[in-house]
Amino acid sequence: MTRRSLIAIGAVAAVAAVAPIQQAVAADPLWRLEQPPPPAGAPFKVPLGAPGDLQFWAPNRGLLTVEGNDTIARGIYRYDGTGWRRLATVCGGPGDTARIAWAGPREFWVVSEPSRPRAGSGLALCRFKDGQVVGSWSTPIESPDPFRQMTSATCVSASDCWFGGVGSQDALGERIGAFHLHWDGSDLESAYGPQGRGVSDVEAHGGQVYESTFTGRGAEARDEPVDLAEPEPTPRLIHTIGGGVFANDPFEPAPLPGVPADGSELLALDSDGADLWAVGGGAASGAAAPNGGAVARPPLAARLADGDFDEVPLAGPAFGPTDRLGDVAAIPGSDAALATVVPFADRRSVNSKATVALIEPDGTTTTTRLPTAGAGRGSAARVACSSPTDCWMVTWAGWVFHYTDGTALAEDNDAAFQTTIDFRPNEAAEQFIPDRPPVDDSRLFAPPEVGPALDEQPAPRDRRLPPLLKRVRSKLRGLRLTISFTVVRRARVQLIAKRDGRVVARTPRRVFRPGRRKLTLTLSRKRYPTKLAFKVSEAK
Repeated sequence: MTRRSLIAIGAVAAVAAVAPIQQAVAADPLWRLEQPPPPAGAPFKVPLGAPGDLQFWAPNRGLLTVEGNDTIARGIYRYDGTGWRRLATVCGGPGDTARIAWAGPREFWVVSEPSRPRAGSGLALCRFKDGQVVGSWSTPIESPDPFRQMTSATCVSASDCWFGGVGSQDALGERIGAFHLHWDGSDLESAYGPQGRGVSDVEAHGGQVYESTFTGRGAEARDEPVDLAEPEPTPRLIHTIGGGVFANDPFEPAPLPGVPADGSELLALDSDGADLWAVGGGAASGAAAPNGGAVARPPLAARLADGDFDEVPLAGPAFGPTDRLGDVAAIPGSDAALATVVPFADRRSVNSKATVALIEPDGTTTTTRLPTAGAGRGSAARVACSSPTDCWMVTWAGWVFHYTDGTALAEDNDAAFQTTIDFRPNEAAEQFIPDRPPVDDSRLFAPPEVGPALDEQPAPRDRRLPPLLKRVRSKLRGLRLTISFTVVRRARVQLIAKRDGRVVARTPRRVFRPGRRKLTLTLSRKRYPTKLAFKVSEAK
């Protein structure tokens, strides 16, 4: 079978069914609807809501985040080779920001929403490992180094993960550019890419990280100017990150008549280990983007070859003036790619028909409309491929299509994916202790009061001593909470955890000399604290 038959039209498309796979013997590949079982009480299968991301570790191990709807709860689904099942009811997010990054066969990250009472899409991270959420991170809005909205995620290894976001700046305005977080295996650290175009995707390839960008600060951000460390007459839409250093890739879209220099943007990247593809189209962000629309230009595709990105001139079907390639999947065992084709006006449509395109390295393109019969089930949102005869596509309504030749897969019985994960550490409660201790009526952070003189007359000027503790930080691994802090003067310190006003855990009172110190608590899921406080006093 040739690679071009992956998305064959004509005879193959005419018989494409919308029923679960039954056969165990390989046949001609077809697109079929493979929806998860309906929820309890529902007689028919239902859409899942807008998908955030679709990623596979192996053909029988996949993950899908869904926004949910009135029938389906927000969360994460997993594919085990036989069907889709709910994996997690926590760490979900809306379709425009929820993203997945595999860090290992039993470990992955999800860009999510913060724990309550914090809120905001793309402002939190969850780390899953061995069947549980082992870490959850977000920041309060008043944080000196707040998280900004993230829209992309990738891991080079379990100790090297990157998350890219919108063009912004830190709380003090000292660091300006595209917001990033980096996981080094033990800590998350923020970084700002110097060219402040919003990051549309990040992808590990060849031991380093590539990122694609919008033209503006973020998706459809048209009004605010982009902060650039270096001028870019033609936007550089691909960056590399190596050793923590950001660099512009020299790729520039080919000039087109009637298309301004800043009239193009990239929306997605994907690598199969051998090939790296980038796709996009007319800019819907930046100064050139029309209000409520996108710059008219053909879809844009580029492929990394011999160390350089080359634009792939698309030949085949006639694309509309605002058709864009919204997502891409490099096809393992092939040098082709599968991409979603979405007219700008149909983005996030839940009733239009989906279009996917097979793109060969020479630009030969073949498109397929799904479903092949009946009403539309939403425009194409996410695609993923594990072989030339095994690909997936999810529509913006949340209908899941599978391209397969019917080859039966072994069921994935790994224990890390067998139970529904419904617990997430509440980082909004754990990390409430600010870097600078606020005024506290309980006086736990206040220095000892200076008593009045013997004649009961106050001193003309009362000098307030600095707090005993500063630079308080928290870290949670499983149910083990570590609070680190700097002791300013010799102090007696105890950490107390409370739930609904009652003490549920505490550390022994310890005397610390000045310097960087820490205390550790082992928490209980049944008695999980909602508030932490220090009990501090001077020690002689």
